[in-house]
Amino acid sequence: MSYKILSLDGGGSWALVQARVLLDIYGDIRGHEILRQFDMAIANSGGSLVLACLCTDMKISEIIGVFKNQDEREQVFSSLTLLERLGWHDLASFIKSLGPKYSMKRKLEGLRKILTDKDHLFKEKVISKPVIDTPLNELPAIIKKDTLQILIVGFDYFHERVSFFRSNTKSETDKFSAGKFYQVTLAHAIHSSSNAPISYFDAPAEINVSLLNGNDKRTTWYWDGAVSGFNNPVLAGLIEATTNNYKSPQEYSILSLGTGTGSQAIITDYEYSTDPNLKAIYDKNKNNKDFAVTSTSSGFIQDIKKMSESILDDPPDSATFIAYSILDPSLSNTANLVRINPCTRAVFNDSTGLYDAPEVYRNMEGGVQKFIDLMDLGMDAVKDEEVNLIDEMCNYFIVNDNSSSLPNQLIRGDTGSKIFLGQPTYKEAKAKWATCK
Repeated sequence: MSYKILSLDGGGSWALVQARVLLDIYGDIRGHEILRQFDMAIANSGGSLVLACLCTDMKISEIIGVFKNQDEREQVFSSLTLLERLGWHDLASFIKSLGPKYSMKRKLEGLRKILTDKDHLFKEKVISKPVIDTPLNELPAIIKKDTLQILIVGFDYFHERVSFFRSNTKSETDKFSAGKFYQVTLAHAIHSSSNAPISYFDAPAEINVSLLNGNDKRTTWYWDGAVSGFNNPVLAGLIEATTNNYKSPQEYSILSLGTGTGSQAIITDYEYSTDPNLKAIYDKNKNNKDFAVTSTSSGFIQDIKKMSESILDDPPDSATFIAYSILDPSLSNTANLVRINPCTRAVFNDSTGLYDAPEVYRNMEGGVQKFIDLMDLGMDAVKDEEVNLIDEMCNYFIVNDNSSSLPNQLIRGDTGSKIFLGQPTYKEAKAKWATCK
């Protein structure tokens, strides 16, 4: 049997995609049953909420319900009041007040309430405290797989470096801390991991950490793990596994679930291309604002917004490519690393010469506008109509027959050249995962 890793990207409300994929692959079973099929689960941000729901032993349909319940979403994305947003005392604070929309402190309260309310193990007195308030090192025993490794990614605000919250107190990658192992609860781990800065939450997450022997307890501060470059945590998971298990590359099977990747077509460089065909595409699309980015303007406020959102991206999915290269240096597309992530990018329409919505959206009434709205969604989709767009998108991605569908994100390459790593459709990716024993 291979060593199996489940890797869950960040992406806020878009992590609904991960729950929908798990439902299709495994059926409507409970979280612990899924986790026992893996040897490691690693997650960041929105993916860490999915992982927390799995640790709480919710059924997959219940996890989907968490993302589709507007009241529960608003407990996580608790909007700042006008006074809170304008509570500035200097120019730097004023600039900051233009960005954050949500309360860090109320997020922790919301996470704890949502997951405690749905904790059937605690309600049935199988465990003495809610799973969400349980230290990570105690979770494998509750899940009934002592060897399971759970990792959640955060970014230490003051030390300015990545932190991995681990269930494994004997991890080889943590031995450099002179035997000290600080532990946090599941609530504080996902609170840290899901705390995106600048445009989203108003302060670093304040969490409590302590030595296992209880000799040192302290408060520390964290941003979202995406700040450290691990919004897609698959590479970190593979490194953690290899340093602790010493297995050969052929002995790993990894299921890496994304939260959607997409954008308008970026053709800013086409304007200055010496290739007349590319210049013609630019001229044709320079006013196609819904589907193509052609403006090369920049500015301070615009740059702040771009940088705050860029941490949530991983173009062109470098983490998965590096992890794949470790498993299969020959890049022969035979390694058991399966990436499942819907592509919601504008596509080039050969018949019109314009960038447009994918065919599956063009073929439905009102589909083009729905796709435009989908591309405009941030990770903090809160309103029902916004989350419904994500849920509906899953219907056009999770397709198990030969119907038209949204493409799956490749690990590298493109289908046009027929040289690529990964699987171009969800159906093919799911079939590949079924072969990973």
